[in-house]
Amino acid sequence: MIDYQHVTLDYSVNGPILRDLTFTIQEGEFFVLIGPSGCGKTTTLKLINRLLEQTDGDILFQGKRLKDYNLRELRLETGYVLQQIALFPNMTVAENIALIPEMKGMDKAAILEKTRELLTKVGLEPDQYLNRLPKDLSGGERQRIGILRAIIAHPKVLLMDEPFSALDPISRSQLQDLIKNLHREFGMTTVFVTHDMDEAVKLADRICLMRAGEVVQLGTPDELRNQPADDFVTEFMQTSGGAK
Repeated sequence: MIDYQHVTLDYSVNGPILRDLTFTIQEGEFFVLIGPSGCGKTTTLKLINRLLEQTDGDILFQGKRLKDYNLRELRLETGYVLQQIALFPNMTVAENIALIPEMKGMDKAAILEKTRELLTKVGLEPDQYLNRLPKDLSGGERQRIGILRAIIAHPKVLLMDEPFSALDPISRSQLQDLIKNLHREFGMTTVFVTHDMDEAVKLADRICLMRAGEVVQLGTPDELRNQPADDFVTEFMQTSGGAK
């Protein structure tokens, strides 16, 4: 699905930000990038929708080099959810969610029907939320709307960059359950960045643990827990959760 082939990013005087990344994200899997601050996990994510460009190596998306995609086409096929959801403040919930499907030429009546269906699925009553503005939503509600906006047009891949880290523990746990259920239902390839190993273990099919721009270990949660590649993996599992 997404193949990193000897990917390096090096444009700083302090050395490479990413070093010779080579791995494959399988179609339909929930793939988590994790590691300490500054390890390159968000940078690795941003290469997928070309918010950043590597200096060496290639990334293939469904067998085609990312560099060969039309940028607008690529981003319309890529859902993106951030820690701070950038909902347009003067647009209603319905208008925010409809942005991408309208750009892809979907029928407005079909968009509204799908919006109502998805709002119900995430526990938000459509008649109460469709015409609300972002300022009238809680943090957890804004994240739900951001997720729906990202998935309504059925992107081929969903990118999530620490989307729940600013939420209270209860909202965070609820949204972890929600995104896991949505992933199970829709089967979208999902690439998720976090610094919390408990979150990674809960969500991931596979975890890619990074340090200083390199992959230290890539495997299932059980493999990282029971077969750590080195002392760094063992220590990270213990100090960042996930050692249970």
